Amino acid sequence: MPWDPDVDGPFGAWLRGGAPLGEGHTADVVVGDRTWVTRDQVVEGRTEDGTRWQRRRDQLGNDVIRETARGRERQHVNINLP
Repeated sequence: MPWDPDVDGPFGAWLRGGAPLGEGHTADVVVGDRTWVTRDQVVEGRTEDGTRWQRRRDQLGNDVIRETARGRERQHVNINLP
């Protein structure tokens, strides 16, 4: 049913379904932290010879791989060009 200002009152209250400001699931709810989609995705592990590695993928699909073997750290970068 469409919004009618004479029957439903303010548009924001109608959109929230009558819930108080800040308690609805609409655009007036501000998320204080980034969602999992915008965070860098991190995967860590070890190879069979004991080398530690970490892959960090950002939201654009770029990969940064860090390897630590015998006290030396190496970094490989794979940039995803559009």
